Amino acid sequence: MTADRMRVAVSARGVEVDDGQGGVLAPWADVRRVTAFALGAPGGTARYVSFDLVNGHSVEVDDAAPEWDDVLAALPGRVELAVDDPLVALGALAPGERLVLAGAVRARGPRRAPGPAARGVSRGPRGARGG
Repeated sequence: MTADRMRVAVSARGVEVDDGQGGVLAPWADVRRVTAFALGAPGGTARYVSFDLVNGHSVEVDDAAPEWDDVLAALPGRVELAVDDPLVALGALAPGERLVLAGAVRARGPRRAPGPAARGVSRGPRGARGG
C-alpha cells in the first residue's frame, strides 16, 4: 500500500481509515451522516460515498477503491439507510448530484437489555431504603 492510498473500512466501532502507517477510527457517534455524490470523470462518472463527520471533515471512498464493495455491503448492517438499495441509488446518480444515504447516523448493533426504568423497576423515592 502506498502512503497516498488510504483504505477505508466500516465496522461496528465506526469508520476506520488505514494509511499503512497506523489507523484512525471515526466512531459512529462522530459520523453526522452518510452521503453519496457523483463527479464527471474521464471516460464516465466517478461515484463516492462520504462519511460526513461532526467536526466538518469527511472520509470518502470512491468506486475505484478496492474496498468499495465491502463498504457498501457493510452499510445496511451498521446504519439505518434512507434508501432501499444503495447500489441502485448510487448507479442512478448523475455528475453533480448528491444523495443522503443515512442521515442522523445511529449505529446498529446488538440490542442491550433494557435498564431498570425501562423494565418498570422502581427504586422508590430518593433516599428510601429497603429493609
